[in-house]
Amino acid sequence: MNVKKLSIAVLMTTGLIASAQAADIKSANNSLSTKLCVAAAAGNRAAMHNEIKASGYSSNFVAKNVQCNGENIISFIEHNGKNADAMINKLDRTATNVTITDLAENRIKENVNAG
Repeated sequence: MNVKKLSIAVLMTTGLIASAQAADIKSANNSLSTKLCVAAAAGNRAAMHNEIKASGYSSNFVAKNVQCNGENIISFIEHNGKNADAMINKLDRTATNVTITDLAENRIKENVNAG
């Protein structure tokens, strides 16, 4: 019984700490970069997508060039954003690298070289 109570207390405390970390962001002006920063901090991927689309910029451009409170938008999201991981994945896709290897072709080459 004590383990259950302790587990529940830990989960509740963790939830409160996580919700306290995300600050309420208010815009100081109505500029394009401010709209992008506020949408990014809010943690709503659909709203962020719409703001990027309305800006005419690409996600890659926004990730590399938009500044929020003196720091790049990725760092700003890490420190102030809700749903930070999803928002960073939405913006920063440069770390993603996909390669495709045709295994059947490799086997054919191995068989030809061996034979």
